Amino acid sequence: MLHRTRWWLVAASVALGAVASPDPVRGQDPEFFVGDARLLVDVTVIDGRGGPARPESAVLMWGGKIRAIGPRSGIQLPQGTTIVDLDGAYVVPGYIDAHVYSSEAEDLAAMLASGIVAVREAAISPERFEERGRSSPGGEPSPAVFIGSPPLDHGPDAVGIVVDSQEDAVAEVERQVSAGTPFIGIAPGLPADWLVAATRAARRGDTPVWADRSGSGWLLSLRAGADVVSRLVSGDPELLPESKRAGYGAAAASSPTLAPWLTRLAPDGREVSAAVNAALSSDASVVPLLAYAAAPLACVPGSSCDPLPEADRQILRDAWPAAEALVRTFHAEGVRLLVGSDAPSSTPAGAGFHREMQLLVRAGIPALEVLSMATRNGAIALGQLHERGTLEVGKRADLLVLDGDPVADIRNARNVGLVFIGGRPWRVDESGVWRRVAFR
Repeated sequence: MLHRTRWWLVAASVALGAVASPDPVRGQDPEFFVGDARLLVDVTVIDGRGGPARPESAVLMWGGKIRAIGPRSGIQLPQGTTIVDLDGAYVVPGYIDAHVYSSEAEDLAAMLASGIVAVREAAISPERFEERGRSSPGGEPSPAVFIGSPPLDHGPDAVGIVVDSQEDAVAEVERQVSAGTPFIGIAPGLPADWLVAATRAARRGDTPVWADRSGSGWLLSLRAGADVVSRLVSGDPELLPESKRAGYGAAAASSPTLAPWLTRLAPDGREVSAAVNAALSSDASVVPLLAYAAAPLACVPGSSCDPLPEADRQILRDAWPAAEALVRTFHAEGVRLLVGSDAPSSTPAGAGFHREMQLLVRAGIPALEVLSMATRNGAIALGQLHERGTLEVGKRADLLVLDGDPVADIRNARNVGLVFIGGRPWRVDESGVWRRVAFR
Protein backbone atom coordinates (compact mmCIF):
# COMPACT_ATOMS: atom_id res chain seq x y z
CA MET A 1 0.00 0.00 0.00
CA LEU A 2 1.06 3.60 -0.49
CA HIS A 3 2.43 5.46 2.50
CA ARG A 4 2.65 9.20 2.97
CA THR A 5 6.21 10.24 2.20
CA ARG A 6 7.61 13.48 3.61
CA TRP A 7 8.26 15.96 0.87
CA TRP A 8 8.31 19.68 0.38
CA LEU A 9 8.96 22.20 -2.34
CA VAL A 10 12.31 23.91 -2.19
CA ALA A 11 12.06 26.09 -5.30
CA ALA A 12 9.67 26.40 -8.21
CA SER A 13 12.03 28.06 -10.65
CA VAL A 14 15.80 27.63 -10.80
CA ALA A 15 18.30 29.50 -12.91
CA LEU A 16 20.83 27.50 -14.87
CA GLY A 17 24.25 26.96 -13.34
CA ALA A 18 27.66 26.68 -14.91
CA VAL A 19 27.97 22.90 -14.85
CA ALA A 20 27.50 21.22 -18.24
CA SER A 21 24.09 19.63 -18.64
CA PRO A 22 23.97 15.81 -18.94
CA ASP A 23 21.35 16.16 -21.67
CA PRO A 24 23.15 15.94 -25.05
CA VAL A 25 20.51 18.03 -26.90
CA ARG A 26 19.83 20.82 -24.43
CA GLY A 27 23.22 21.11 -22.79
CA GLN A 28 24.24 24.15 -24.86
CA ASP A 29 21.01 26.11 -24.42
CA PRO A 30 21.33 28.28 -21.30
CA GLU A 31 17.81 29.64 -21.74
CA PHE A 32 16.10 26.25 -22.01
CA PHE A 33 12.83 26.12 -20.09
CA VAL A 34 10.99 22.93 -19.18
CA GLY A 35 7.59 23.21 -17.59
CA ASP A 36 7.52 19.68 -16.14
CA ALA A 37 11.13 19.37 -14.97
CA ARG A 38 11.49 17.93 -11.46
CA LEU A 39 14.61 17.37 -9.39
CA LEU A 40 14.40 14.93 -6.49
CA VAL A 41 17.08 15.77 -3.94
CA ASP A 42 18.38 14.08 -0.79
CA VAL A 43 17.49 10.60 -2.01
CA THR A 44 19.24 7.26 -1.83
CA VAL A 45 19.24 5.74 -5.31
CA ILE A 46 19.04 1.97 -5.85
CA ASP A 47 19.20 1.80 -9.62
CA GLY A 48 18.32 -1.86 -10.23
CA ARG A 49 21.63 -2.75 -11.85
CA GLY A 50 22.93 -4.58 -8.79
CA GLY A 51 25.37 -1.96 -7.51
CA PRO A 52 25.32 -0.50 -4.01
CA ALA A 53 22.86 2.17 -2.97
CA ARG A 54 23.94 5.76 -3.64
CA PRO A 55 22.99 8.11 -0.78
CA GLU A 56 22.75 11.89 -1.01
CA SER A 57 21.85 11.73 -4.69
CA ALA A 58 19.55 13.70 -6.96
CA VAL A 59 17.38 12.62 -9.89
CA LEU A 60 16.32 15.03 -12.65
CA MET A 61 13.29 14.22 -14.83
CA TRP A 62 11.41 15.92 -17.61
CA GLY A 63 9.47 14.94 -20.70
CA GLY A 64 8.76 11.55 -19.16
CA LYS A 65 12.45 10.62 -19.06
CA ILE A 66 15.28 10.52 -16.54
CA ARG A 67 17.73 13.27 -17.52
CA ALA A 68 20.42 13.05 -14.83
CA ILE A 69 21.34 11.07 -11.72
CA GLY A 70 24.14 11.99 -9.36
CA PRO A 71 25.27 14.56 -6.82
CA ARG A 72 23.09 17.68 -6.79
CA SER A 73 26.11 19.90 -7.45
CA GLY A 74 26.82 18.17 -10.75
CA ILE A 75 23.39 18.53 -12.33
CA GLN A 76 22.51 21.56 -14.47
CA LEU A 77 18.83 22.46 -14.24
CA PRO A 78 16.50 23.89 -16.83
CA GLN A 79 14.65 27.03 -15.84
CA GLY A 80 11.36 26.26 -14.17
CA THR A 81 12.61 23.11 -12.45
CA THR A 82 10.64 22.07 -9.39
CA ILE A 83 12.95 20.83 -6.65
CA VAL A 84 11.54 18.25 -4.25
CA ASP A 85 13.47 17.43 -1.08
CA LEU A 86 12.67 13.83 -0.11
CA ASP A 87 14.52 13.82 3.20
CA GLY A 88 16.65 10.72 2.61
CA ALA A 89 13.92 8.53 1.06
CA TYR A 90 14.88 5.63 -1.21
CA VAL A 91 14.29 5.81 -4.97
CA VAL A 92 14.07 2.58 -6.97
CA PRO A 93 12.84 1.58 -10.44
CA GLY A 94 9.19 0.63 -10.69
CA TYR A 95 8.63 -3.09 -10.26
CA ILE A 96 7.81 -5.49 -13.10
CA ASP A 97 5.55 -8.47 -12.42
CA ALA A 98 6.46 -11.14 -14.95
CA HIS A 99 3.44 -13.39 -14.43
CA VAL A 100 -0.04 -12.04 -13.73
CA TYR A 101 -3.65 -12.68 -14.66
CA SER A 102 -4.82 -9.11 -14.17
CA SER A 103 -8.44 -9.73 -15.07
CA GLU A 104 -9.89 -6.42 -13.87
CA ALA A 105 -8.93 -2.77 -13.62
CA GLU A 106 -9.08 -3.06 -9.84
CA ASP A 107 -6.29 -5.65 -9.95
CA LEU A 108 -4.09 -3.30 -11.94
CA ALA A 109 -4.82 -0.48 -9.51
CA ALA A 110 -3.83 -2.69 -6.57
CA MET A 111 -0.63 -3.67 -8.35
CA LEU A 112 0.29 -0.05 -9.04
CA ALA A 113 -0.37 0.87 -5.41
CA SER A 114 2.23 -1.79 -4.55
CA GLY A 115 4.78 -0.19 -6.88
CA ILE A 116 4.25 -2.46 -9.91
CA VAL A 117 4.51 -0.25 -13.00
CA ALA A 118 4.58 -2.99 -15.65
CA VAL A 119 3.11 -6.47 -15.91
CA ARG A 120 3.29 -9.37 -18.30
CA GLU A 121 -0.26 -10.63 -18.84
CA ALA A 122 -0.19 -14.43 -19.02
CA ALA A 123 -3.59 -15.29 -20.43
CA ILE A 124 -5.66 -12.59 -22.10
CA SER A 125 -5.64 -11.48 -25.74
CA PRO A 126 -5.15 -7.83 -26.74
CA GLU A 127 -8.70 -7.78 -28.11
CA ARG A 128 -10.19 -9.04 -24.87
CA PHE A 129 -8.06 -6.59 -22.93
CA GLU A 130 -9.57 -3.71 -24.88
CA GLU A 131 -13.10 -5.10 -24.49
CA ARG A 132 -12.72 -5.03 -20.71
CA GLY A 133 -11.49 -1.47 -20.81
CA ARG A 134 -8.44 -2.22 -18.72
CA SER A 135 -6.15 -0.10 -20.86
CA SER A 136 -7.90 3.12 -19.82
CA PRO A 137 -9.21 2.79 -16.26
CA GLY A 138 -10.98 6.12 -15.89
CA GLY A 139 -7.97 8.33 -16.53
CA GLU A 140 -6.15 7.04 -13.48
CA PRO A 141 -2.55 5.82 -13.76
CA SER A 142 -2.09 2.15 -14.59
CA PRO A 143 0.79 -0.27 -15.03
CA ALA A 144 2.00 -0.87 -18.57
CA VAL A 145 0.55 -4.20 -19.68
CA PHE A 146 2.54 -6.43 -22.05
CA ILE A 147 0.33 -8.89 -23.89
CA GLY A 148 1.31 -11.65 -26.30
CA SER A 149 -0.81 -14.47 -27.58
CA PRO A 150 -3.16 -16.16 -25.12
CA PRO A 151 -1.45 -19.44 -24.15
CA LEU A 152 -1.78 -22.43 -26.43
CA ASP A 153 -3.52 -25.18 -24.51
CA HIS A 154 -5.27 -28.53 -24.90
CA GLY A 155 -7.65 -30.68 -22.92
CA PRO A 156 -10.95 -30.35 -21.04
CA ASP A 157 -9.63 -27.64 -18.71
CA ALA A 158 -7.85 -25.69 -21.43
CA VAL A 159 -7.61 -21.90 -21.31
CA GLY A 160 -6.46 -19.43 -23.91
CA ILE A 161 -6.24 -20.76 -27.46
CA VAL A 162 -7.39 -24.39 -27.57
CA VAL A 163 -5.62 -26.53 -30.17
CA ASP A 164 -6.52 -30.12 -31.03
CA SER A 165 -3.36 -31.37 -32.73
CA GLN A 166 0.31 -30.66 -33.15
CA GLU A 167 -0.43 -29.32 -36.62
CA ASP A 168 -3.00 -26.92 -35.15
CA ALA A 169 -0.47 -25.73 -32.57
CA VAL A 170 2.18 -25.01 -35.21
CA ALA A 171 -0.34 -23.29 -37.48
CA GLU A 172 -1.52 -21.09 -34.62
CA VAL A 173 2.04 -20.11 -33.76
CA GLU A 174 2.73 -19.24 -37.38
CA ARG A 175 -0.45 -17.15 -37.48
CA GLN A 176 0.57 -15.30 -34.32
CA VAL A 177 4.07 -14.68 -35.65
CA SER A 178 2.63 -13.28 -38.89
CA ALA A 179 0.34 -11.02 -36.86
CA GLY A 180 3.37 -9.63 -35.02
CA THR A 181 2.58 -10.88 -31.53
CA PRO A 182 5.36 -9.94 -29.08
CA PHE A 183 5.57 -13.43 -27.58
CA ILE A 184 3.91 -16.85 -27.73
CA GLY A 185 2.36 -18.30 -24.59
CA ILE A 186 2.40 -22.04 -23.82
CA ALA A 187 0.02 -23.42 -21.16
CA PRO A 188 0.53 -26.48 -18.94
CA GLY A 189 -1.95 -28.64 -20.88
CA LEU A 190 -0.09 -28.63 -24.20
CA PRO A 191 1.34 -32.13 -24.80
CA ALA A 192 5.11 -32.45 -24.78
CA ASP A 193 5.66 -33.11 -28.49
CA TRP A 194 3.29 -30.28 -29.40
CA LEU A 195 5.22 -27.97 -27.09
CA VAL A 196 8.47 -28.78 -28.88
CA ALA A 197 6.95 -28.23 -32.32
CA ALA A 198 5.27 -24.97 -31.31
CA THR A 199 8.45 -23.62 -29.71
CA ARG A 200 10.48 -24.44 -32.78
CA ALA A 201 7.91 -22.71 -34.99
CA ALA A 202 8.12 -19.61 -32.83
CA ARG A 203 11.90 -19.63 -32.97
CA ARG A 204 11.79 -19.87 -36.76
CA GLY A 205 9.73 -16.69 -36.64
CA ASP A 206 12.13 -15.04 -34.17
CA THR A 207 9.33 -14.68 -31.60
CA PRO A 208 9.97 -15.32 -27.89
CA VAL A 209 8.16 -18.14 -26.08
CA TRP A 210 6.87 -17.89 -22.51
CA ALA A 211 6.09 -21.38 -21.26
CA ASP A 212 4.01 -21.84 -18.12
CA ARG A 213 4.48 -25.44 -17.06
CA SER A 214 3.30 -27.27 -13.99
CA GLY A 215 3.75 -31.00 -13.82
CA SER A 216 5.56 -32.53 -16.78
CA GLY A 217 7.22 -30.50 -19.50
CA TRP A 218 9.06 -27.88 -17.47
CA LEU A 219 12.55 -29.12 -18.30
CA LEU A 220 11.46 -30.03 -21.82
CA SER A 221 10.36 -26.44 -22.48
CA LEU A 222 13.88 -25.26 -21.61
CA ARG A 223 15.45 -27.86 -23.86
CA ALA A 224 13.10 -26.90 -26.68
CA GLY A 225 14.32 -23.32 -26.47
CA ALA A 226 11.65 -21.41 -24.53
CA ASP A 227 12.82 -17.92 -23.61
CA VAL A 228 10.98 -17.71 -20.28
CA VAL A 229 9.76 -20.64 -18.19
CA SER A 230 7.42 -20.26 -15.25
CA ARG A 231 7.05 -22.28 -12.05
CA LEU A 232 10.51 -23.42 -11.07
CA VAL A 233 8.83 -25.31 -8.23
CA SER A 234 6.96 -27.16 -10.93
CA GLY A 235 6.31 -30.78 -10.04
CA ASP A 236 8.10 -31.98 -13.19
CA PRO A 237 9.20 -35.61 -12.58
CA GLU A 238 12.18 -35.12 -14.94
CA LEU A 239 13.83 -32.97 -12.26
CA LEU A 240 13.67 -35.84 -9.77
CA PRO A 241 16.42 -38.45 -9.42
CA GLU A 242 15.45 -41.56 -11.36
CA SER A 243 15.53 -43.58 -8.16
CA LYS A 244 12.80 -41.35 -6.68
CA ARG A 245 10.34 -41.36 -9.58
CA ALA A 246 8.67 -44.66 -8.80
CA GLY A 247 5.30 -44.01 -7.21
CA TYR A 248 5.59 -40.26 -7.62
CA GLY A 249 2.63 -39.95 -9.99
CA ALA A 250 0.23 -41.57 -7.56
CA ALA A 251 1.58 -39.55 -4.63
CA ALA A 252 1.26 -36.30 -6.58
CA ALA A 253 -2.31 -37.09 -7.63
CA SER A 254 -3.36 -37.67 -4.04
CA SER A 255 -1.68 -34.59 -2.54
CA PRO A 256 -3.12 -31.04 -2.50
CA THR A 257 0.40 -29.55 -2.54
CA LEU A 258 3.79 -30.06 -4.18
CA ALA A 259 5.14 -31.76 -1.05
CA PRO A 260 5.53 -35.22 -2.72
CA TRP A 261 7.72 -33.62 -5.38
CA LEU A 262 9.76 -31.55 -2.94
CA THR A 263 10.45 -34.52 -0.65
CA ARG A 264 11.90 -36.45 -3.63
CA LEU A 265 13.84 -33.52 -5.12
CA ALA A 266 17.66 -33.36 -5.00
CA PRO A 267 18.32 -29.59 -5.42
CA ASP A 268 22.03 -30.19 -6.09
CA GLY A 269 21.54 -33.38 -8.07
CA ARG A 270 22.37 -34.28 -11.65
CA GLU A 271 18.85 -33.66 -12.95
CA VAL A 272 18.72 -30.15 -11.54
CA SER A 273 22.18 -29.47 -12.99
CA ALA A 274 20.84 -30.49 -16.39
CA ALA A 275 18.01 -28.00 -16.01
CA VAL A 276 20.44 -25.25 -15.03
CA ASN A 277 22.59 -26.01 -18.07
CA ALA A 278 19.53 -25.94 -20.33
CA ALA A 279 18.57 -22.51 -19.01
CA LEU A 280 22.09 -21.12 -19.33
CA SER A 281 22.70 -22.54 -22.81
CA SER A 282 19.63 -20.77 -24.20
CA ASP A 283 19.96 -17.66 -21.98
CA ALA A 284 16.44 -18.36 -20.71
CA SER A 285 14.76 -16.58 -17.83
CA VAL A 286 13.02 -18.50 -15.05
CA VAL A 287 10.07 -17.35 -12.93
CA PRO A 288 10.24 -19.28 -9.62
CA LEU A 289 6.63 -18.51 -8.50
CA LEU A 290 7.43 -19.49 -4.94
CA ALA A 291 4.36 -17.63 -3.70
CA TYR A 292 2.21 -19.82 -5.96
CA ALA A 293 3.73 -23.01 -4.56
CA ALA A 294 3.54 -21.72 -0.99
CA ALA A 295 -0.02 -20.38 -1.30
CA PRO A 296 -1.48 -23.22 0.82
CA LEU A 297 0.75 -22.12 3.72
CA ALA A 298 -0.64 -18.58 3.54
CA CYS A 299 -4.24 -19.76 3.42
CA VAL A 300 -5.72 -19.58 6.90
CA PRO A 301 -9.26 -19.87 8.28
CA GLY A 302 -11.21 -16.72 7.54
CA SER A 303 -9.36 -15.96 4.28
CA SER A 304 -10.86 -16.17 0.79
CA CYS A 305 -9.17 -19.51 0.04
CA ASP A 306 -9.93 -22.94 1.45
CA PRO A 307 -7.40 -23.77 4.18
CA LEU A 308 -5.68 -27.13 4.13
CA PRO A 309 -5.91 -29.58 6.99
CA GLU A 310 -3.09 -28.86 9.41
CA ALA A 311 -1.46 -32.22 8.68
CA ASP A 312 -1.07 -31.32 4.98
CA ARG A 313 0.20 -27.86 5.86
CA GLN A 314 2.85 -29.36 8.11
CA ILE A 315 3.98 -31.78 5.38
CA LEU A 316 4.48 -28.85 3.02
CA ARG A 317 6.31 -26.83 5.69
CA ASP A 318 8.68 -29.73 6.30
CA ALA A 319 9.34 -30.09 2.56
CA TRP A 320 9.72 -26.38 1.84
CA PRO A 321 13.51 -26.13 2.41
CA ALA A 322 13.94 -28.12 -0.82
CA ALA A 323 12.10 -25.38 -2.74
CA GLU A 324 14.43 -22.76 -1.26
CA ALA A 325 17.50 -24.84 -2.06
CA LEU A 326 16.33 -25.26 -5.66
CA VAL A 327 16.02 -21.49 -6.10
CA ARG A 328 19.44 -20.95 -4.50
CA THR A 329 20.99 -23.43 -6.94
CA PHE A 330 19.58 -21.65 -10.00
CA HIS A 331 20.59 -18.27 -8.65
CA ALA A 332 24.11 -19.37 -7.67
CA GLU A 333 24.69 -20.77 -11.15
CA GLY A 334 23.74 -17.48 -12.79
CA VAL A 335 20.32 -18.28 -14.23
CA ARG A 336 18.30 -15.10 -14.76
CA LEU A 337 15.40 -15.17 -12.30
CA LEU A 338 12.29 -13.00 -12.58
CA VAL A 339 9.68 -11.99 -10.02
CA GLY A 340 6.14 -13.09 -10.83
CA SER A 341 3.13 -13.29 -8.56
CA ASP A 342 0.52 -15.37 -10.44
CA ALA A 343 -1.89 -12.73 -9.10
CA PRO A 344 -4.76 -12.67 -8.65
CA SER A 345 -5.06 -16.34 -9.59
CA SER A 346 -3.31 -17.70 -6.49
CA THR A 347 -2.10 -14.62 -4.59
CA PRO A 348 -3.68 -11.20 -3.98
CA ALA A 349 -2.95 -8.52 -6.58
CA GLY A 350 0.05 -6.49 -5.46
CA ALA A 351 0.55 -8.36 -2.21
CA GLY A 352 1.54 -11.56 -4.03
CA PHE A 353 4.45 -9.80 -5.75
CA HIS A 354 5.89 -8.66 -2.44
CA ARG A 355 5.34 -12.07 -0.91
CA GLU A 356 7.36 -13.52 -3.79
CA MET A 357 10.23 -11.11 -3.11
CA GLN A 358 10.16 -11.94 0.58
CA LEU A 359 10.23 -15.67 -0.14
CA LEU A 360 13.21 -15.21 -2.46
CA VAL A 361 15.09 -13.38 0.30
CA ARG A 362 14.17 -16.09 2.80
CA ALA A 363 15.55 -18.62 0.34
CA GLY A 364 18.95 -16.97 0.70
CA ILE A 365 19.13 -14.47 -2.18
CA PRO A 366 20.37 -11.01 -1.08
CA ALA A 367 17.67 -8.34 -1.11
CA LEU A 368 19.66 -6.11 -3.49
CA GLU A 369 19.71 -8.91 -6.05
CA VAL A 370 16.02 -9.64 -5.56
CA LEU A 371 15.32 -5.98 -6.34
CA SER A 372 17.21 -6.37 -9.61
CA MET A 373 15.13 -9.47 -10.40
CA ALA A 374 11.98 -7.40 -9.77
CA THR A 375 13.11 -4.60 -12.07
CA ARG A 376 16.02 -5.10 -14.47
CA ASN A 377 15.53 -8.82 -15.12
CA GLY A 378 11.86 -8.36 -15.88
CA ALA A 379 12.70 -5.66 -18.40
CA ILE A 380 15.27 -7.92 -20.08
CA ALA A 381 12.76 -10.73 -20.47
CA LEU A 382 10.20 -8.36 -21.97
CA GLY A 383 12.72 -6.83 -24.37
CA GLN A 384 12.22 -3.51 -22.59
CA LEU A 385 15.58 -2.84 -20.98
CA HIS A 386 16.13 0.12 -23.30
CA GLU A 387 13.04 1.77 -21.81
CA ARG A 388 12.61 0.59 -18.23
CA GLY A 389 13.85 -1.65 -15.45
CA THR A 390 16.76 0.48 -14.21
CA LEU A 391 17.31 4.09 -13.25
CA GLU A 392 19.52 5.42 -16.03
CA VAL A 393 19.66 8.59 -18.08
CA GLY A 394 17.35 8.40 -21.08
CA LYS A 395 14.98 5.77 -19.69
CA ARG A 396 11.36 6.26 -18.73
CA ALA A 397 10.90 8.03 -15.43
CA ASP A 398 8.86 5.19 -13.91
CA LEU A 399 10.17 5.08 -10.38
CA LEU A 400 9.15 4.67 -6.77
CA VAL A 401 9.88 6.61 -3.60
CA LEU A 402 10.12 4.25 -0.62
CA ASP A 403 9.87 5.21 3.02
CA GLY A 404 12.42 2.61 4.17
CA ASP A 405 15.55 0.82 3.01
CA PRO A 406 14.54 -2.30 1.00
CA VAL A 407 18.09 -3.67 1.13
CA ALA A 408 18.09 -3.70 4.92
CA ASP A 409 14.62 -5.27 4.96
CA ILE A 410 12.89 -6.37 1.76
CA ARG A 411 9.54 -5.69 3.44
CA ASN A 412 10.30 -2.00 3.00
CA ALA A 413 9.85 -2.51 -0.74
CA ARG A 414 6.12 -2.30 0.00
CA ASN A 415 6.39 1.09 1.73
CA VAL A 416 5.65 3.06 -1.44
CA GLY A 417 5.20 6.77 -0.75
CA LEU A 418 5.03 8.01 -4.33
CA VAL A 419 4.73 6.42 -7.75
CA PHE A 420 6.18 8.35 -10.69
CA ILE A 421 4.77 7.33 -14.08
CA GLY A 422 6.54 9.04 -16.94
CA GLY A 423 7.89 11.54 -14.42
CA ARG A 424 4.44 12.44 -13.05
CA PRO A 425 3.93 11.85 -9.33
CA TRP A 426 0.89 9.98 -8.02
CA ARG A 427 -0.38 8.72 -4.71
CA VAL A 428 -3.57 7.12 -3.42
CA ASP A 429 -5.61 9.17 -0.99
CA GLU A 430 -7.38 7.84 2.08
CA SER A 431 -10.47 6.95 0.04
CA GLY A 432 -8.47 4.85 -2.43
CA VAL A 433 -8.56 7.37 -5.29
CA TRP A 434 -5.42 8.13 -7.28
CA ARG A 435 -4.36 11.78 -7.11
CA ARG A 436 -1.67 13.69 -8.95
CA VAL A 437 0.73 15.18 -6.43
CA ALA A 438 1.31 18.91 -6.54
CA PHE A 439 4.49 19.85 -4.68
CA ARG A 440 3.77 23.10 -2.89
